[in-house]
Amino acid sequence: METPQSIAQQALPGFLESVRVADRTLLDVARTHRLRPMEAYLLLILLDEDDAVSTAHVAARIAASSSQAKQLALALQVRGLITRRDRTGLTSLTPEGRQEASTLAHEVVAALQDRLSGLESSARWQQVTSS
Repeated sequence: METPQSIAQQALPGFLESVRVADRTLLDVARTHRLRPMEAYLLLILLDEDDAVSTAHVAARIAASSSQAKQLALALQVRGLITRRDRTGLTSLTPEGRQEASTLAHEVVAALQDRLSGLESSARWQQVTSS
């Protein structure tokens, strides 16, 4: 009988493959919107926030330094997709940014469903995570 640990060891390569597919999917969809992957990721994270958030909060969510988060925010601000308050650094989506992020999210989900459905290993990983 297989143990959860042996199932996990067998499923790990497939799981890593699915992570790579997810990463590549975000890259491909971001490119169609003329966004760098981290810019797309930031838009998706801000879509999840109800209010303006601090640079430190953004940095923690995207696993980047505060300086990197600020640079990403400034690049998106130039495009009119987010607003960033100078003194506080509070960041939020503009209405245009919310629409762009929503469209981006739908496209990423659709592409992920399509790409992950072909991976046999994703069903195996679901076994592991539901144990």
